[in-house]
Parts: sequence; structure tokens; C-alpha cells
Amino acid sequence: MVQPNPKVTYLYKKRRKGSFLALGLFLLFCLSLSGYFFLNSAFFNLREIQVSGCQTITEDEVIDLSGLVLGTNLFHLDAGEVVKRVELHPVVKTVRVSRKIPHTVLIKVEERVPVALVVGTDSYLAVDREGVFLRKEEDFFKELTFPVITGFTVEEGVSPGANLSTPGLSAALSLLEKMDAAFLKNVAEIKATSPYSLTLQMLNGVEVRFGEPEKIERKLQLIEELLFEKGEVINDQTVEYIDLRYNSLPVIKQKILN
Repeated sequence: MVQPNPKVTYLYKKRRKGSFLALGLFLLFCLSLSGYFFLNSAFFNLREIQVSGCQTITEDEVIDLSGLVLGTNLFHLDAGEVVKRVELHPVVKTVRVSRKIPHTVLIKVEERVPVALVVGTDSYLAVDREGVFLRKEEDFFKELTFPVITGFTVEEGVSPGANLSTPGLSAALSLLEKMDAAFLKNVAEIKATSPYSLTLQMLNGVEVRFGEPEKIERKLQLIEELLFEKGEVINDQTVEYIDLRYNSLPVIKQKILN
């Protein structure tokens, strides 16, 4: 019986293994090529843009700002560039962009919310919690729900989207964040000449010298107790101002009644 030549057997196995490897690489190449053409085919073209989160700005404005074009391949879209474009709008705070396979883009907008008014050169300017100028308010009385922050100068010609923050304004806005809705309704004005000298002008006419924005919860509680719970005794007819600038008990300057 003839024995197989070990060298020939080894070469045969080696060639066979090489053939399988070449076939595998060829199939992988074909699959990759097919996948490439499939992902770049019209099947993944953009057909719909869905926008959510709009309160002030319209969905059409967001779509226009995005620069998205229907028919563009979904995988060729630059989501980061879309975010940058939409965030150019002064009302827009953040934007999230995602793809919904096979042909939809989702744009979720978070808008900036006005919390106060500042005095501009020719009108009141609505600002958000970060001091960003959102829009002009020609008629102040339409926005009585927002307190006015004064004590600093706004440059002439500022445009929506500009950050108007000064140390005083930032301190006043931080103070506003600590006030609940019921308290805010009683605040007409915050004078913020510096972050260490805040003064509240209450709707009932009483001035509250708040001082530095520290121990805020305690000071707000004192204001509630003095003005809201004892309003019949402590009001603009009986009190000139309430001073909370010291660590001691509040100083109440009474009016001299004739």
C-alpha cells in the first residue's frame, strides 16, 4: 500500500486553507461594498423633519434655520452643524438632533424663558435666567408678571441673543431663582447697582434693603412674615423701609405719621 507523501499533503492543505481565506475576504469585500451602496441609496433619503419643544419660535423657523434639505441622505447629515445653526436664534437655549431610520430627522428644542425685564434705551428688554436678551417689550404693562431689574446701564443697540449680565444683574437673577411664584407676584423691582447691595421694591410700596445675596431663604422668610402675614400693620403707609443687611433682627424704619 502506497503511503501519502507528507509534504504533498501539507501543501494541499495549505493551498486549500488559502483558497478559503481568499474566498472569505472576497465575500467580506462584496458585503462591505453592498452595505456601502445600500446606506448611500435613496432608501435613506430625508423625507420628514419633526420638530418638538417650540413655544415661541415656530417649527418652520427651526426647519429653515437647520439648513436641512429633503432628499439628502440621512447618513450624510452633520448633526453638529444643524445644532449650531438652530442655536443662533436668541430664543433657543439647547438643541438635540437625532436620526430616525429610515428617512426622518428629529429636532428637539429647549427655549429660553423670560424671567425679568431690564431697562433698555427705548424699551424694556426681557431676559432669561442667564441674562440673555430675548425680546423687546414696548408695553411694560403686558409683562407685569415679570419684575424689573434696574441699577445698571444697557448699551444702546444691543440685539436679541446678547448676554446683558453684570455682577448686579447676575446676583438679582440668582435671587429670583429662590423665589416661588407666589412671592414673585409681590415684587415690582429689584435694584441691583452691585451684587452686594440688592434692594427689593414690593408691589405694596415697601422698600426692602436685601443687601448681599446670602442667607437668602432666611431673608425671604422674614419678608413673608413681615409683609404678607402682617400686611395690615407693616405697609407703605406705616413703614419707610425694612433693612435686612445685618445679621441681627431686621431693622424697620417707620414713617412719622402726622
